[in-house]
This record gives sequence, C-alpha cells and structure tokens, in this order.
Amino acid sequence: MRVNSGWRVYGLAAMIGLAFSLLGSFTPVRAAILSAASLCGNGSAPDYGFSYDLLQPHWTVGWENYASEQAVNRVDRVFDRLNEDAIAQTMILILPQDQVGIRTNCAVHFLRYMQLGLPTGNRKDNGFVFLIVVAPDSIDVHYAVGLGLPALTAQELTPINRAAENTYQSTHSMDEALLTLADEFSTVARNNYEPEPSSALTPAPVDQPAGPLATLALCGQLCLGIFVFLFLIWLFSQIGGGGNRFYPPGPGSWGGGLGGFRSRGFPSSGGRSSPGPRMRGGSGSGRSGRTN
Repeated sequence: MRVNSGWRVYGLAAMIGLAFSLLGSFTPVRAAILSAASLCGNGSAPDYGFSYDLLQPHWTVGWENYASEQAVNRVDRVFDRLNEDAIAQTMILILPQDQVGIRTNCAVHFLRYMQLGLPTGNRKDNGFVFLIVVAPDSIDVHYAVGLGLPALTAQELTPINRAAENTYQSTHSMDEALLTLADEFSTVARNNYEPEPSSALTPAPVDQPAGPLATLALCGQLCLGIFVFLFLIWLFSQIGGGGNRFYPPGPGSWGGGLGGFRSRGFPSSGGRSSPGPRMRGGSGSGRSGRTN
C-alpha cells in the first residue's frame, strides 16, 4: 500500500511539472500572437484595434512627436476647404513602424474606424486617408480611398506618396512632407472633382411695379423717408432739452449696469462664453475600397 501511494504522489508531481513546463513554453508564443494582433492593420471590426476619439482637433493624427502644430494647422486649412466643398474628408495618420502590421490594411482600417466620408448625397463615401509610417531615416506613405472617389486613381495618387517620401528624404522635415502631401492631394482632388454646389435656393427677384404705379410707389417711399427724418429730429430735440429729459437707468437698474446686458445674452469680456477648439472627423460613412 505504501509503494502504491508513493507512485501516486510521484505521478501527480510529474503531471504538475509537465503542465507548468507546457504553460511556460506556450506563454511566449501566445504573447507574440497578441502583440501582432495589436499592430495597426492586423485588427478586425468594429474598432480594428483603435481607440482614437472620432472627433479630433486636427485632420492629422499622431503628429505630436514628429511635426509642428504650425504645419498641422496649415494642413487643416487645406483639408477644411476640401471638406467644405464636399470633395473629400481627408485624414493623415502618423505611426512609427513598430506599431504597424499590414500597412495598406492599416490605412483602410483607419478610414473605416474614423467613419470618413459623407453618408448620403452626390458625394457620399468621399473619405480618404494617408498613412505615414516612420522609420529611423525615412517615411513610407500609403493611402486608402473611399468608394465615392472612383476618379482618384493610382496613376495620380502614387506619385503623391513618392513626392512626400522624397521631400522627407531630402529635408528630414515632417513639416515639409505633410505640406507636400496636403498640397499635392488638393491639386489632384480638385482636378477630378468640382466643389459641390450649395443646395440653398436663391430667392427669386421681386417684380417692381411699372408705369404710374412705379411713380406712386416712389413718392410713397420719399414721403415715408421725410416723415421718419422729421420724427427723429423732433425726438432728439426732446431728449436734448426741448421737453422732458431722458435719464439712463442708474447702476442699480437692469441688474447692475453692463452686467444686466450680459445677463441678457451679451458675452462678458472674460471670454467664458467663447467656443472651444474646432473638432474634425468623419460624417459616418467609412466605406472604403482601393488602397496602396
């Protein structure tokens, strides 16, 4: 009985040891798989591994360690106009190479996650993304195109990628690369798409009366103008000293001088009611097609 008990204890200890050894061998493999899945371009819907806010202060995301805010603001002005003209909703994503898996997928996934592109209308699905992958001495630029921009072909878009890469190679300036990217893309996009005309209706001109009616209308307007002018002269004479004088309310009236005006909707000089920074993002489409 003691021999059998000893073998049982030994067997149990051996099984526990084997289990721990297998667990130790599989942990690095599992960690590598999880790490690869977290890379941009290796994720899956609905968030594709991203956690960015859908509204951003700039059309360029991830610029902080690479470019100046002055350059990013200039890119915003170019992309703001493209968006306002309903030509394209464009964003740039900048990532170091160790955070990117499949690069073309990364660009497409970011376009979908940020929901770039109009959801309806003649220019729906007009989202566009540039991905800048940063290496120690160079950058690699890719793009993703929304389904609503079929006129933007690789023949025109690929040279934009190369122009930005060459600019960075010669200047080692991300600012210059971003400005090249924005300006070149704006030129190509506007060569292919006209600004969407405003849907607001222009009011029809009012027909003016002709003949004797026109004369009567003109006389009526002149008489009304003379009457208003004379009334204003009389009113100012009464205020200035001809009749009862007009005294403005004292400091205690209307809630305390100018403070009373502020309470009725006039902003104070402290700037508390000034609007916050402009936020930029997609309109909810996110449908994309080609990439390179």
